[in-house]
Amino acid sequence: MKKSILYPKEWLAIHPYTAVRPSDAYYVTLANELLAACTLTELPEPFRRKLCLYVAAYVEDVVSGLGLWRCFTKEHTALYGKPLPFRKVSADWLSDEVNEEDVAFLIWNTWQKATFSHGFVSPLHPDIIRQAAAFLPLVERAYEEAPENEALAGFWDTFATKEEAERKLTWLFGHTYLTEPSMQPYIAHVAPHDRFIVPTGPLALFLHEWTDRLAADPSRWKEVEGLYTSEPEVPERVKEQNRRNYELFTAHTQGREVAYLPDYEALRGFLTGVLQWPDDDNHTLPQFRAHRNFVLLVNREKGILLAKDVAACIADPDNPLYRPEEARRKAFRLLTEEMLCPPDLLHRCIANGWLPDASLSGEADSWVQENADFIARHTLLYYYRGD
Repeated sequence: MKKSILYPKEWLAIHPYTAVRPSDAYYVTLANELLAACTLTELPEPFRRKLCLYVAAYVEDVVSGLGLWRCFTKEHTALYGKPLPFRKVSADWLSDEVNEEDVAFLIWNTWQKATFSHGFVSPLHPDIIRQAAAFLPLVERAYEEAPENEALAGFWDTFATKEEAERKLTWLFGHTYLTEPSMQPYIAHVAPHDRFIVPTGPLALFLHEWTDRLAADPSRWKEVEGLYTSEPEVPERVKEQNRRNYELFTAHTQGREVAYLPDYEALRGFLTGVLQWPDDDNHTLPQFRAHRNFVLLVNREKGILLAKDVAACIADPDNPLYRPEEARRKAFRLLTEEMLCPPDLLHRCIANGWLPDASLSGEADSWVQENADFIARHTLLYYYRGD
């Protein structure tokens, strides 16, 4: 069988330049050594190749001070009190060196985001653990001897022209080793101006959040038009209607901001009777006749949102429709299925611990409960962090 080889052009494809740099030869060699040690047969070859390029680029990042990996672990720590999801890091884990836990995460991230048909991959899959252990000696040796890529030093601190800023942001959005996996299904469909409102990477950070954390002085990036998006202005009449809906809703529910309705007739009755909406097809949502288990969530500023077919999964003490048996089968989908659960409702469910049955195996998976917000960010991206 012909030996599989990674080529410099594949390495350059995940870099912000097109001309070979002096350090590139070392990292291409490292990527090929990783490829020779890669035994993840569950991953089709194109993704095994990507994985080995990503791990080599991770080493380059740590050695050269690019800052992507440090940004990710610092932000994860700020959000969740630990540098990485799923696994507790060992006592000798260091933020500015290479670590086996880091490599295991990169393997999982690549596999989970790979664009071939597969379900949710357990981050504790034994093949991931074994592969990380096999990669570790190569990664540790490279950390000690790999050259710095001088083109990446201080890379995020400034830019000379608008065109340079554009190139850097384009690379950051969907072509680095840490952001490319999440953007693979979407990159061809995202218009240039939409990159500023679509989150990217394992933590679903918006580009301005990345630059705020990567640049020594992020004020330079404020010169990029559109990078820091502002909230759209809501017309006063809409604000007033939202406030009225909130008052009517919470007056009926004794102050609660969530209501659970078993079927369409109950939904229609709530809309017309409680909220006093007109009883016509423009206001009573007849397109939802075939659905059940509705959840209504009200917000004084945003108004009302509606979710269908999910109330049985939500263990709110005030939810009479909660069904543990059904929740064990379906609750995990709320964390991973786009548009099944509106972001504001999902945020509330996670924050309040209302998805205790969410499980990949059907049994109690403590790693799911401990990492529910991260799973939603990582999987749903805009559908969790968008408005």
